[in-house]
Amino acid sequence: MKKVFFISFSILIIIFTYIHFLSPKKYIISSSLPLNDIMGKMGKSIKYGTLAYLKKLNTPIKRKIKFIFKDDKYEPNLMKKNIINFYKNNSFLLYGLTGTPTVKEILPFVNEHSIFVFAPFTGAEFLRKNKNIINFRASYKDEIKNIINYLLKKNFTKISLLYQNDDYGNEIYLHTYKILKENNLSLSSIGTYKRNTFLINSAINSISSTKPKIIILGSTAEISALFIKNYRKIDKNVLFITMSFVNPDKLISLIKTNNIIFSEVVPYYKSNILEAKNYVNNLKKLNPTLKPSFYGFESYLATKILINAFNHLTFPYTPDHLKKIIKKTPKNLFKNIPIKYNNNQLLNKTYLYKYEKNQFKEIK
Repeated sequence: MKKVFFISFSILIIIFTYIHFLSPKKYIISSSLPLNDIMGKMGKSIKYGTLAYLKKLNTPIKRKIKFIFKDDKYEPNLMKKNIINFYKNNSFLLYGLTGTPTVKEILPFVNEHSIFVFAPFTGAEFLRKNKNIINFRASYKDEIKNIINYLLKKNFTKISLLYQNDDYGNEIYLHTYKILKENNLSLSSIGTYKRNTFLINSAINSISSTKPKIIILGSTAEISALFIKNYRKIDKNVLFITMSFVNPDKLISLIKTNNIIFSEVVPYYKSNILEAKNYVNNLKKLNPTLKPSFYGFESYLATKILINAFNHLTFPYTPDHLKKIIKKTPKNLFKNIPIKYNNNQLLNKTYLYKYEKNQFKEIK
């Protein structure tokens, strides 16, 4: 009997020792995003949205996680360099990678090494078909469907598109073209520009030649502002609609906001929703000089999803196990923001806003 007890006790010791050493002493969560140059404001909003959630966190997991943020200036080659370094330094997962062309550049490496990527800041459709990625936000396709449905209800049919001439812009163009075609419509005209440049004169000429009533902007905030300023000299009555990658907070600081609709993937960060109030309050506690934003709120919510999953992570302590937990995130984890894992994403609703009296108002 003593022998059986001794053997059983020894086995338990071995199991617990194995589990103890298998569980990482520190979970390294790595993020490559633009922290400087033309897209720096967006990247910093994402970073500080994450840190705002961690600021209020008071659970044992806080001592076991470490977030690392590295600048890539929204350049694919720099993101790839960062990701390779993260991998060599034993990152547990990648989080908050920003931009369609940048994320697409690192997918071969991610797939080759089966690296888990959570909540990239891009709505690209190809990320909805990758087993190594779980998206938080709704897709660009979801956004464009919502935009087109709104325009058709308002009987707008003369629609043009400005887009960035890379994988991000191509996604916007493809979905806009297809959704319009499904409704027996076509784009009046298109205009493109090169990423991280301000070369838009050709795009203005191409689009203005067809005199559209609507221009969808698949660009960035600075480019959108420059385009709108110059286009209003040609036609002051055109309605502009921005995609969520166009930072609305940055845009409203650069131009007058009349005749602009903003497409977003999260509710307004200054709404009465409990999560929004918590985000604003915790950001203020983190640093009173920081301003809330849609990007920051999105990263705050995504971080809450991630930490909730870590709180439930047990043996075998692997990224694959964490993925399974995230996919089963409770639908009511957020108040008034529905979660449903579908199409490899957790959020499925998109929103349209106008900016009036110093605040965003949802268009319903």
